[in-house]
Amino acid sequence: ADHTTAQRNPSNVMKLLWAGRCEPRKALGVGLEAIAQVKQPVKLLVAGDGPSKDAWQRRATELGVNDRVEFLGRVPWETMNRLFDEADAFLFTSLRDSFGSVVLEAMGHGLPIITLDHQGVRDFVPADGGVKASVEHPEKTTLELAQAIDTLAQDPQRRMAMGQASLDFARTETWDRRAARLVAPYDREAAPRGNCA
Repeated sequence: ADHTTAQRNPSNVMKLLWAGRCEPRKALGVGLEAIAQVKQPVKLLVAGDGPSKDAWQRRATELGVNDRVEFLGRVPWETMNRLFDEADAFLFTSLRDSFGSVVLEAMGHGLPIITLDHQGVRDFVPADGGVKASVEHPEKTTLELAQAIDTLAQDPQRRMAMGQASLDFARTETWDRRAARLVAPYDREAAPRGNCA
């Protein structure tokens, strides 16, 4: 796909995508609080359903960000691909996932990642492929997420450079994993035989 800024974002509103099951550990609330502090024009698309969706929608209303957040509910795979292609950045707020495969998917679509600096994504997302907010204090986390969103909203060139770094990393990661899966059965088969000529 063509990942130019013009194709992704014809307007000046930066499109952020959040995707996953709507449940407490995914912590979209912190993302909504960050959106409430963002100064630049942004739109957050929330793809997913689950037990926390209604509470998060209420929270968006309380924070006064209904005009900046759209809850899409459960989204079919074909539509998800289009959402990834049309987004400018990917927001990942999960508190208790060692790593979200959805992050790799977003990186594979050339999206910069805005996330929390902890657990799997801390090590997985390359420094030049995203922005990681500290998790020492909730208010600081919210502020750093908001600042990251504002920074990328104001700097399309930086967004594109980060997106390219994400894409490059995702390509490497994907092929390494495929190779490992391909070789693993042969390794298991060869191991018991010892010194075969």
